[in-house]
Parts: sequence; structure tokens; C-alpha cells
Amino acid sequence: MNINSLKVFWRNFMKQKTVGILSIGSLAVAIAVVILIGLWAANEYSFDKFQKDGDKIYRVYGSLMLNNTPTSVGSTYKILGADAAAKFPEIMEMCRITPQQLEIKIDDILYPGNDIFLVDSNFFTFFTFALRTGDPRTCLSAPDGVVIDEYSANRYFPGENPIGKTIKIKDENYNEDKIYTVTAVMKNMPENSHLKAHIVCPFLGYWAKDEYLGYGSSDCFLTYFKIGNPAFVPGLEEGMTELIRQSHSQWDQLGFSYKLQPLSDIHFNNSFKFDNIVHGNKSLVMVFLLTAFVILLIACINFINLFISTSFLRAKSIGVKKTHGADKGMLIREFYKETFYYVLVALGIGVILARLGLPLFNRLADYHLSIDFTNPWLYVFLIGVALFVMLTAATFPALYMTKFNAVATLKGQFKGRNLSFLQKSLVVLQFTASIVILISVFFINKQVNYMIHKDLGFDKENVLYVYDRGGFMKNYEAFRNEMKNSPAIREVTLKDIDPAGWCRGNSVKKPGDDQEYLMEFCQIKPNYFDMMGMKMAAGQEFKEETGDSLHYCIINETAARMLGFTEPVGEKLYTDDQYFIVRGVVKDAQTKSLHQGVDPQIYFTFQSRIGTPTVLFKIQGDPQEAIRLIQNEWNDLNPGTPFDYYFLDNRYARLYKAETNAGQILGVAMVITLIISVAGLFAIAYYTTQRRLKEVGVRKVNGASVWELLFILNCDFFVWVGISFLIACPLAYIFVSSWLEGFVERTSLSWWIFAVVGVITFLVTLLTVSFQTWKAANVNPVKVLKSE
Repeated sequence: MNINSLKVFWRNFMKQKTVGILSIGSLAVAIAVVILIGLWAANEYSFDKFQKDGDKIYRVYGSLMLNNTPTSVGSTYKILGADAAAKFPEIMEMCRITPQQLEIKIDDILYPGNDIFLVDSNFFTFFTFALRTGDPRTCLSAPDGVVIDEYSANRYFPGENPIGKTIKIKDENYNEDKIYTVTAVMKNMPENSHLKAHIVCPFLGYWAKDEYLGYGSSDCFLTYFKIGNPAFVPGLEEGMTELIRQSHSQWDQLGFSYKLQPLSDIHFNNSFKFDNIVHGNKSLVMVFLLTAFVILLIACINFINLFISTSFLRAKSIGVKKTHGADKGMLIREFYKETFYYVLVALGIGVILARLGLPLFNRLADYHLSIDFTNPWLYVFLIGVALFVMLTAATFPALYMTKFNAVATLKGQFKGRNLSFLQKSLVVLQFTASIVILISVFFINKQVNYMIHKDLGFDKENVLYVYDRGGFMKNYEAFRNEMKNSPAIREVTLKDIDPAGWCRGNSVKKPGDDQEYLMEFCQIKPNYFDMMGMKMAAGQEFKEETGDSLHYCIINETAARMLGFTEPVGEKLYTDDQYFIVRGVVKDAQTKSLHQGVDPQIYFTFQSRIGTPTVLFKIQGDPQEAIRLIQNEWNDLNPGTPFDYYFLDNRYARLYKAETNAGQILGVAMVITLIISVAGLFAIAYYTTQRRLKEVGVRKVNGASVWELLFILNCDFFVWVGISFLIACPLAYIFVSSWLEGFVERTSLSWWIFAVVGVITFLVTLLTVSFQTWKAANVNPVKVLKSE
């Protein structure tokens, strides 16, 4: 590149500032989108790549027929890891993790809801999680040693050295605090790790007692092996399956088998139940990558159209160069050089826009992406983007403009050619992509609104809940009566976990039947159904606790169907080594995500502190008054314990956060696509109206009205947009139908959305081109025909 080509670029830019600004602006915005989505996608695909022995690490999972449905379970029994490591020499190393959310106390200040891993002592030698201070081989060797990350160190011990400090971790199974000493500080676990925790400590309390954690006990452990040769995997799977089937005959009946999953497959495989790890959505990544590519391609098309729309303005200079001996190759190289400067400026602005837009992207995507300018791969990526843009955007204009006739251009007779089929196709492609994205955004938002506002079979509105901690529920009935005395609180009830959560499940069967089903077990207070607006399909609700209520249960309609009960009330079922009589059947309620069906559920009266007991309040009147009342009572019963409250409708809205985020990001992409497409259409309108000025003059002389001329000039544009709409509708239908298949409950594919998008597109087209065509239709025919 020499100074001459830079001067040519600057001269042409200054002559056509509007076209230059639109060209650079379109490319810069598209490049910014590609940078953000490209880095995000690269981060998603890099999950767990930092693990030193990642190619040797496998996770154990279970495969079985659960309630007559093929199911994969990501958690295992604790004993499996030890048994397999002892029996199979092919296993080089084994490590187990049980993720927990536990309370900790530091200097008698309670911090609830901490992400804690209870692990085997070799955790930091098995996995590659860097320590800032401490020895990875010994930091967990003592049963009372604990490792915290930098975030926790700054939060709990600001400005201090945390090594040697003590932390109390609550063992919820025994309702007592265990004292731990900080032995190491780890760096924050990487964003691209499927394992995320702030605190790591050895198994405590119940989780440390191997005698209680055999096959058939708590299966909440993630078990990992290091295996030197992939050829060992099938034999190990058969051996582990035999281990569990020998423990109990029910595993044969369920068709249970253990499988090994490579570490590299974990992040994008989100079909597992009960694995409590960070998963990604591969199809969503592909959709976003495709969207970013389409936006970049549309910006390149826009650049081409803008370049060609003003080609007649530089036709004479091309003719001069040709008469001075410039051949086609020389002219093509000159256009590539000029395009290079456009792309270089757009790339610089695009990087700045990406940096400025990073906080917005992280908020919309609920992510923690960063742009690392010290990473050499970033520059490789940027160079690749720049080369793609330059080759795509420069090739067609260069070939097109070097075909100009030198004599015609020097005589001033060249006013541009008719739009080629390729140019028309590019405009159609632009609007097809815009319409597909627009329709998709409408349906994503429609599905999210459907999920949030659908009747779930219970009333989630105006329900506030808090998790029971300390002495909050020691005298539940007195507390409930006191709360109900306030006009701001209509009712209070208690459940073993919030309605959207899963506390525990167990196998259930009818007496005399060997077929077992896994069902969700829920403990509730007798007024739970009434307060939550859940209706009985048959039988009765629980009465206030009496001695015989321990022998009764209430099942939902799904459980009744699964057990084959035609008249469920009075029937017996067997679980937990005892019989229960079905007192009633409650109508199905969609308490979990609409991605899955209704779980079979069994309700018992609240008797023991299992799970995370949750107090639910039905609010009426002023919610702030209710919150103040509850907080005052909380502070009296739990001094020094932070007060946290949640609204149930927000809890359910969070279940669809991924879909909401996707809709927001695609909404921004839609706006960007439309803006770039409109800029391209504006350029085409300018080009075509300038070429047809003499035709307009002749028609006006022959009596054509302004409205007739507007119709003639606008007609072609509406034909192109109409073709785009006809192509886009089936493409959008296929995409949206495929996306909606991921939901058990889904919105309808309403025809009116296609119609609304069509109207919006035609209105945008009308407003965009009419500015140019109106000016052309009102031109003075004398000025354009005087040279004829």
C-alpha cells in the first residue's frame, strides 16, 4: 500500500461523504457484532479446555428407563467412585464432588447461599484450578481444611491475609456448624469451566459418612475418572453397571447402566437430570453465529450496493485512467486498495464499538465476557474478519466498474446500467434475512410471554417467600397467626423447598406390583393447596396435623395415571418401606419449567426439616408493608442473619432467562439488520432514481402525475420485498417450529405475526424509498431534458 492509494481513498470519501459514512458505519456495526458473538462463541467452545489432562477425564452418568422414559442422570452414588477405583486398575485416578449451597459464618455474621463443593482431598491435583497461595497436594488433606477463591477472600477478609482464618460451615443434615481453617486461596474458577464454586472443602458431616452412602442412598455426587486409554471405556462401563446391579434387583428392572462421558462433551450436553453444573446450548450458539454472519454479509452487500449506486459519479475518472494505459488488473488492484482503507477504518471503529457495547452484551446474555487485547488469537480473528469483508465487499464492485466503456464515460454519456440480476438478488437476500430475524424475534417473545403468563395450575402472583434459617420457624403456628394479623398478609404456609425446586424423590409402587416409579416427594402444611390456589380433583386436602395424618398422602393427577389408579382415593402405595393411603388427588400444576412435563408428585404433611424449608406469604395490599413486617420478625428471631426475600413470579420468570436473553439479543440483531438493510435500500433507490430521471422527465411532459410516477418508481422495490417475504416466511416457519419443539407447552404459530411482519417490512420500504422517489417525481423536466 502506498501513499497514492491512501490519497485516492480520501479524495473519493470527501467527494461522497454520505456514501462513505454509510459504508463505514454499516461495516463497523457488523464487525462489532461479529467480534462480540464470535468471542462469546469461542468461549463457549473452549469450555474445560484449560484442564491439563482434559483428554483423560471422564464423568460417570447413569442411563435408565425412568417412568417409562429413557433418561440420563448426571449424579451418582458416593460409593461407586471408591468401588470402581479399587476394582478396575484402568482408572488412573478418581475424584467426587457434591455441589451444595450452604450457610457460612465468619465472626458470627451469617452469609447464606454460598456455592460450595464438598470434594475428595485430591480435587486440586485431579483438576487444573490454579491456587494463588497454598499447596494443591496438601490444602485439603486435613478434614478441617478449606480453600476459598479470590472473590470470597475479598468479600469475607478484605485487606487481610485469609490463610489461617476460620470459617463455620453449616451441616444442614445435622443442623450444626463445622469449623474450618483456610489453607489456600484459589484463583476464581474460569468462566469457561462447567464446575463453578467459591469454596471447596472436604466432605463434611453426613456426606463424610461412607457407611450411610451406599447404593440406593443419596445420589447427589459427581464422579470423575482419569482413564489413560479410551479403549478401556466400554469395559469400565460394563463393570460399573455390574457393580450397581449386584447391589439391588431394581436396577435390572429399570435397565440401569453406567456410562462414561468425555470432559469435552459435558458443557453442550444438557439432557441430564440432577447434575447441577454449568451447561451451554449448542443450537443457540449456532443461531447466534449464523445471525452474526448474516449481519456481516448484509453489511458487505450494503457496501457493494452503496459503491455501485454512485459508480456513475466516478465513471469519468475510470475512463481517464483507461486512456492512460491502465489495464483491468491495475484498476481492480486499485479498488481493492481503496476497499482496504474502508475496511481498516471500519475495523478500528468496530473494535471500539465492541468494547463500548460489551457491558450491554453481558447484561443481555447474562455473561461475563471480556476482550483480552493481549491474546494473539484475538488479532488472528480480527485479521480473518477483515480479509473476509475486504474480499466479499470489494470483488463485485471492482469487476463491475472496470467494465465501463472509456469513450462513453469521457463523453459524460454514462449514467449507470440497469440493475443486474445479482444486485437484485443481493437486495432480496438482505430483506429475506431481516424478515426471518424479525419473525423469529416476534415468536421468541410470544413464547416467553406465554410461559410467564400461562395458567400453571396454581397462583404464583403476590407470593413472597423466604428460606427458613436459624430460629425463624421454631414456633411456626404462633408466627403464622401473628403474620395473619397484618392486613398486608392474607396467609402463610410452609413447604420443604420453593415450588419450582426439587427437594427429593423416591421410588413408589402399588402393593403387589414390582413396577416402581420415581416421584417427587413434597412436605407441606395443610393450608398449602388453599393458599396456592391448587384445586382438588378428588378426595380431601390434609386437615390440621393429627396423628393419623402421617399415614396419608395426596398425589397429583400425573402420579395417579402413572400408578394406574382409576379411583385413587383410598388406594395404598408403598414407598420408604411403609404404606400410605391416598387421601386425595390434586390437579396437575406445572411447578417446574415448561421445557419438561408435569412431574409425578406425592405430598405429605410437614414433619421433618428436610431440604430448604421455605415460608411462603400471600400478600395483599401494600407489599412493602408486608416486607417490613416479615423483616422485623426475622431480625428478632435471627439477629445478625441477613434477610433475603424473593417473589415467586420472579422465580418462574428466571426459569426462562435463557429464552428471554436470546430474544433480547436477537431483538438488537434485528434492529441492526434492518438499519443496515434500509441503508442499502436507500442507496439502491438513489441509484435507480438517478438513472431514470430522463424517463421521469418524459413522462411528466406527457402528463403523468406525481402519484403515478411514485407508483412506477416504487413498484420494483415492492416486488423485491414481496419476493423476500415469500422466501422468508417458510424459512422462519421451519426455524421457529424447530425451536418450539424444545418446549412441552408451546405457543401457536399465529398467522397474524407473519402478516404484521409483512406490513412492517412494506412500510419500512415505502418510507425508505419514497424520500428518493418523491424528489425524482417532483424534478423539473426542463432540467433533465435540456441536453436532449
